[in-house]
Amino acid sequence: MTDLRERVEEDRGILKKIQIFLPGYSGYRKKEDLRIADSMLRNQVADNFKTSVLIPVEMVRESAANALELDIMNDIAGVLSKAKTLEASIRHAEQGYSGISAAVRIREDELNKLYEYDLALFEAVNALALKAKEARGLADAGDFGAVKTVLFTLKNDIMEFSSVFDRRMETVAGIEVA
Repeated sequence: MTDLRERVEEDRGILKKIQIFLPGYSGYRKKEDLRIADSMLRNQVADNFKTSVLIPVEMVRESAANALELDIMNDIAGVLSKAKTLEASIRHAEQGYSGISAAVRIREDELNKLYEYDLALFEAVNALALKAKEARGLADAGDFGAVKTVLFTLKNDIMEFSSVFDRRMETVAGIEVA
């Protein structure tokens, strides 16, 4: 995966390149570029989560409905609800605002840590994707008893992932986020 921080830096327009050389403004420009890169990364993580976790679970729901396995529908709905909430949280998470007169200042090294933290989320999403794929395979095979077990584990894993993600700003910057 390409480091988006480098891409954002390479894509600076003439105005942003000038800002880098202005005393008192260059630090802001660098931090703002890091924040943009992190936002782009989180959108990629959210897209990956949607494609590899959310959509397969929706396909499990479709298989269960087609097989008239109505007793598992509440389990699927619970997983989908948690998954959709998590996807929105990732996509719209706190960005580590680095404004010139921000109430809470986030340093450049903290923004870099935030980016690295969010980059590590890709691995966690991949682990969730394996569970979603397993559930889909079992549903396609008609083994809804096993699907229920996998969905239980997946739901717990999603809740744990969500908890870790919610603490990311506090963890990275050592600040309390309201």
